[in-house]
Amino acid sequence: MSPRAGARPAELLWESRSPEPDQPVLLTGPRSEGILSGSGEFTWTRECRGARVEWAGVSVDGIRLVAGWKVRFGSPGGIAGLEPAFRRLRVHRTKVESEHGAGDVRLRQHVYPLLSPPGVARDLEVSVEGSERRPVVVECMLEPFLAPLLLEGVKPYEYSAELLGQRLLVAAAGSAFCLESTPAPTGWTRDGRAWDGVRFRGELRELGASWSLAASESDPARLRLDLWGGLDRNVRRATERRRPSARAGEAGLLEAYYEEWEAYTPTLSLPEAPQIEAAYSLARGALRSLYYAPLRGLTGLRAGVPWYSAIWCRDLAWMLPAVLWMGDAAWADRSLRSVFDFQSPVRLPILGAEPGELPMQLSPGPVFLYGTSDTTLYYPGVVRRHLDHTGDARLSRDLRPALRRVGAWLAARQDPSTGWIRNGGEVASMTAATEGLSDVRFGIDSVDTTIWDSADRRDHAIDVQVLGIEALRSLAELEGHGGEREAASAAAQAARRLEVELPRAYDWPEERYLADSIRNGAPVRTLRPNALRAVAAGLLPVPHARAVVRRAAEEDLSTPWGVRTLSNRDPRFDPLAYHEGQVWPIATGWAAEAALAAGERELGLGYLELLARTLVAERGYANECYRGDRPEPWNSCFLLGMSFAPFLALLFERLWGIDPELGEGRIHLRPDLPPGWEHASLRGVRLGGGRLDLHREGHRLEAEYSGPSPVTLTGPGGETSAASRSARLSITVDR
Repeated sequence: MSPRAGARPAELLWESRSPEPDQPVLLTGPRSEGILSGSGEFTWTRECRGARVEWAGVSVDGIRLVAGWKVRFGSPGGIAGLEPAFRRLRVHRTKVESEHGAGDVRLRQHVYPLLSPPGVARDLEVSVEGSERRPVVVECMLEPFLAPLLLEGVKPYEYSAELLGQRLLVAAAGSAFCLESTPAPTGWTRDGRAWDGVRFRGELRELGASWSLAASESDPARLRLDLWGGLDRNVRRATERRRPSARAGEAGLLEAYYEEWEAYTPTLSLPEAPQIEAAYSLARGALRSLYYAPLRGLTGLRAGVPWYSAIWCRDLAWMLPAVLWMGDAAWADRSLRSVFDFQSPVRLPILGAEPGELPMQLSPGPVFLYGTSDTTLYYPGVVRRHLDHTGDARLSRDLRPALRRVGAWLAARQDPSTGWIRNGGEVASMTAATEGLSDVRFGIDSVDTTIWDSADRRDHAIDVQVLGIEALRSLAELEGHGGEREAASAAAQAARRLEVELPRAYDWPEERYLADSIRNGAPVRTLRPNALRAVAAGLLPVPHARAVVRRAAEEDLSTPWGVRTLSNRDPRFDPLAYHEGQVWPIATGWAAEAALAAGERELGLGYLELLARTLVAERGYANECYRGDRPEPWNSCFLLGMSFAPFLALLFERLWGIDPELGEGRIHLRPDLPPGWEHASLRGVRLGGGRLDLHREGHRLEAEYSGPSPVTLTGPGGETSAASRSARLSITVDR
């Protein structure tokens, strides 16, 4: 095994010469994804809700087409699966290559996403030792699934299957997939028995195809397999016009997309911190792999893989700052417009929506539901970030009416007697609205709908108050930028009232910390990482902020593998409970940001290095969560955007200290690089249509900006430099 953590997407990321069936491998296209294992086969099981579940296969637009897609090969006298015949695996960002051997028969495999129709392709090359062409056999078995990933293992009972020429078409519950090959199979099986391809309808567990080929060492046999799908009606239309040769060159096209995107992103050099440098490259590639555009007018990022493969708007809000730092303001613009297009205009009890609320989840089908207490609160800040990064007010101007509806939604959620923002109760209202519509009730049993949705954090969770303050601050800035002084002043005053009151109302002096919530007027003294959001937002005096950060660093909340969702001294602590004790990387990111904001650089850097070690150890993946008593993933997606995207943003915002205000023509620089990092550079940061380069040598940081409009650079000590198209600034650091 030889990882290449800092490789370009088109280059080798890692390779192995022994099978690793527990290692997931992800390939994604704009609408499709394939999951296989480190054995080169589409089989990979993962613990889910306490049981081992098969999560390999191919998915399109959030519909899992198949669960497992196995290949066997060999001579007519004996065949083997890819795992026992494993020789070598090479993983790239856009493709996987593997080599296998069974006796004197060799198989080379090339796997990559298909662009249109969306799916996954497997190109197989089979050869036999010697110069004489001899017969070889290839078999392919797949398990139909055709159900939304969100249902986590629930699939239809009845399928239809038929052969249309050399294509296999399988449909169920309004979705379908097509398997086509060149050359055509010489035989088919259904549930282990020979099948003539006549249309079948009923229970279906497995379909198989076989090929009888001839090959030699110098003249290998080639087999092309395409598995693609989506909505039944779209797949049937595509089968009428698609030809197998239509995908020629698609692998190279997707690879070129990745290369072009990466070439536009900033480059980071940290000779004294190579693991953070490597983790940056891995996280950057992982972010790009989650880009998702299933329909015209619907753009964003997948929340995670395997079972959150849709646009979850809270998760999207955590990822878009990283997208902006990668210089992809256009994708952020399209993503924000997609979310606001689904803003609820009225109260929709059956979906948990209130007027002005933004959705919880978007997919090519209908909106899944609204009904979260915190999702909507993130978006004024993300829109403000877009303005700060680009200096382009068109998006914020276009969204101004929608942002005002967000402000009205926020005002309606404030307790009239205290001003605190309410959270919880959305699921109960949905249950009440749907009662009597069906004899079977399904959904989420939850009294709360903040990030820790299975933990009761009503009535006024501290992170909801922080998000409310930040939303009001951003609304004030956006209104002010648009010249709406009265509206800007009202939002700023509302934010200030909460800012002043929060440190007093949530203070927990016995623990040198902040309470988790307020219920019935009294603080709920539960120790969670959410209180760290108040530190990062600058709501506490420095001595208090440092005390909170140091308290969070104690071993009951912080572990060597991350930060728990609940102190292990709490009577409710359970190391396997999703929100009552597991370790979440996003909470580790909160701790890093709070520590750096409070001036606790050593602690903050320690959390960042922990996140970097995880990214490198997991080969560019970042799990959703881990057990609270030992560093093992549990009930966890193997890649979740919110687990690594904040790490990317923190490198730019806290370590390099870049604070753009391009709407005002300024870029502030407040670097917080450790003294030992005497040689460091960050080049190609795209801001305001221009480029910012930073370079540190010893105690000097040199900054240079070039772009189409005048920009002022500011740094410690009040040093500034401005020019019409370029600006330079030299800063003394760690004097």
